[in-house]
Amino acid sequence: MDKYTKLHMVTQGGYGTIYKATSSRGVQVVLKEVILANQEEEEVQVTRKEAQLLSSLSHPHIIRYVDHWETPDLLTIAMEYAEGGSLEKVISKRESHFEETEALKIFVEVVAAVEYLHRKEIIHRDICARNVLVCSTGVIKLCDFGVSKRMRSVRTGSLKGDPSHFAPELCYGGKYVQFDQSHWGCSEETDMWALGCLLHHLLSLRPLFKSPTIAALLVTILADPVPPLPPSYSAALESLIFSLLSHEPWQRPRARVLLSHPLLSLHLQSLHLAHSSLQPSSI
Repeated sequence: MDKYTKLHMVTQGGYGTIYKATSSRGVQVVLKEVILANQEEEEVQVTRKEAQLLSSLSHPHIIRYVDHWETPDLLTIAMEYAEGGSLEKVISKRESHFEETEALKIFVEVVAAVEYLHRKEIIHRDICARNVLVCSTGVIKLCDFGVSKRMRSVRTGSLKGDPSHFAPELCYGGKYVQFDQSHWGCSEETDMWALGCLLHHLLSLRPLFKSPTIAALLVTILADPVPPLPPSYSAALESLIFSLLSHEPWQRPRARVLLSHPLLSLHLQSLHLAHSSLQPSSI
């Protein structure tokens, strides 16, 4: 195992502390450290499962797993470092709206990552601008799999992720619908709603739903209409967002269908050229 030297702290929260670090071979990484004494056993298990899940993923638009290890005091995950920081930070610094083609290039890379997850029967459950990272080359990477689940393991009552991106069906009873043939398959559909929120945030430069309390936020999601996009964007793009933000889960396009949308397909072809290891049927 490489030895890592911490360079500086990136952020700190209840989930642990994130550091920028460099390996003994000079490779820059991010270290996620969880102090075991500060966490409940359930929270420690969440981080262990995150490491296990991340280690099983390999996609050009998902943050790359490097290593993980555990000592009596610490649980650490080493991951790829994305120099550009979060998309949330990029959006907050924008002084003007993205060009439509620029925004769609970013968005299609996130959708490609989500389609890969769904094909592996994994739901992310926390898709938002904070969990999308930008590399120095401009490549987009989806990150933070702390609340991600295999579809078959999702149970009713398990509300996780950013509440501002909760789909309406999660707001009624505060429950995910278990994924099986007798239900909607809302596990995928809730991710698609979150993609709609992300795209609207990217285009408007403002979070789609915002309220001072969780209760007020859930009411806002259920009752408030989706604000129109700035007039510089096409009607086709606005229609795409409205399809993702349908209150009827079955009306939201699946990730694979979304990638075939005319607005995204051209950018998807560029991804095929950039990542020759990806076949058109597997992005």
